[in-house]
Amino acid sequence: MAQITVYALSTCPYCKKAKTLLKELGADFEAIDVDLLPKEEQNKILEIVKKLADSCNPKVNPGFPTIVKGKTIIVGFNETKIKGLV
Repeated sequence: MAQITVYALSTCPYCKKAKTLLKELGADFEAIDVDLLPKEEQNKILEIVKKLADSCNPKVNPGFPTIVKGKTIIVGFNETKIKGLV
């Protein structure tokens, strides 16, 4: 099982950048393109993403990419923080 989970949108340029960076760093990650899932699964994942955003910072709006490793949650593309996960 991957250590890092990336909740992404297939059309999001920042999601693509995050996945590319993780690949370049050799990270073991699972990417879930939420917009490509069936509607019922999309709704479940969106609820997870909302809870993750609230748990890391209630003032942060849920967004993409949302990157999770253990208790560390990164909302949005932040190269420095993403490099810190690997």
